[in-house]
Amino acid sequence: MFTVSSGFMGDFKLGDNINHNLEILALLYRQQASSGYHDSRLLCKPITLTIASICEAILSDFHMRMGTYTNEGVKNVAESVLSYVRGKKIDEFEKYIASARKHDLLESKDKSFYDSLDTLRKLRNRIHIQNSKKHFEADEFQAFSPARQTNAEKALEKVAKTMADRYVRDETKTGFVADFQFPWTEHFSSTGKAST
Repeated sequence: MFTVSSGFMGDFKLGDNINHNLEILALLYRQQASSGYHDSRLLCKPITLTIASICEAILSDFHMRMGTYTNEGVKNVAESVLSYVRGKKIDEFEKYIASARKHDLLESKDKSFYDSLDTLRKLRNRIHIQNSKKHFEADEFQAFSPARQTNAEKALEKVAKTMADRYVRDETKTGFVADFQFPWTEHFSSTGKAST
């Protein structure tokens, strides 16, 4: 378990709901750790879907800040990027990822990181059991694997830490949302203030 500062959140209620979902994840991880192989694998789907939803919520909040926080602005985002975002309707996971990729908002030295976010988005869409888009294996037990759960953890961890490191709000506008506690072993070291 590790903690990342929530000081980048613009919508405090959304931050509270992210924390609610992190509590759900903590419960699912405890259950997964104490389960046998089959039951542990069954929990990969709800865990991965929740991780993806949190990732989307963070990117949604960030784009909302860029689009509407005209007085406050967004630290470390160029005016040209803010103008671009303000002129577009960016309101779904796929568009958040495309915008982040276009402007390298997550400052990924490895450009394939954005591909991993898009893979996570497609996996999140497998909430629809019928899999009409034929993403991943036909068998959900294979599609929602421990390896893909780990990749989801890494994607969310990078997004959250980048937000905390690069896009934190002025300290007078922070402290209204509890910091985010992630229920897995940290994959990356961080310079984020709240990371432990």
